[in-house]
Amino acid sequence: MKKKKKTQIIVNIIAILLLLALFIALFVYFYDEIQRLNTAEGLEEFVSRIRETGFLGGVILVFIQTLQVTVAFIPGEFVELAAGAMFNPFLGLVLCLIGLNIGTAIIFGLVKWLGKPFVEENVSEKEHTHLRFLNDPNRALIILFFIFLIPGIPKDILIYPIPLTKVKMWKFMIVSSIARIPSILSSTFIGSSVLEQNYVAAGIVFAVFLVLAIIGLIFNKRIYEFIDKRFIKQGKKSD
Repeated sequence: MKKKKKTQIIVNIIAILLLLALFIALFVYFYDEIQRLNTAEGLEEFVSRIRETGFLGGVILVFIQTLQVTVAFIPGEFVELAAGAMFNPFLGLVLCLIGLNIGTAIIFGLVKWLGKPFVEENVSEKEHTHLRFLNDPNRALIILFFIFLIPGIPKDILIYPIPLTKVKMWKFMIVSSIARIPSILSSTFIGSSVLEQNYVAAGIVFAVFLVLAIIGLIFNKRIYEFIDKRFIKQGKKSD
């Protein structure tokens, strides 16, 4: 087994163990509240207890969001819903963005350290064909903005090849963060609304987001094809 592949496996194992240790610690700390989560009162007590932790609760959420980016088995929407329920839509948004950018910085660091083999382990050859637009840093940022803006298109996988391009990490963080705001805010709003039993508002936002996500899932290949035709080929002609 190659040294870089071994390092990747070790990194993933460490991340999983950290997450497991965190869940065990949280389970022990909130054991009494967890036992009563099957009631509305128990759920309110659980959220109140997390809110009372203040800074520590925010750190825990950021930590989980960071792991969500670096270890893909955690659903991002789950973290965002929890952020809205535990805090509020806007504070939850901020905490999620902090975690996402820390995770992005970690991936950038790993790619710079481990190189192209690490990217190839996480991004298939088929997916690489959709990412040719990254070769032009100026167009790439514009295209990345719209890709991160549209729900339903796989996003976190895009982070891996970017460090191998001329796209600057800080520019990508700004563009992706702004583009992610509508999606994250809708999730944190749903989480907050469900906790407050405002099911109508939560249902409306969820329905709108679901329709957009389905459209993104169905047409994501066509979106990439459109990008390929309109931006990449156009760029080649201008060159």
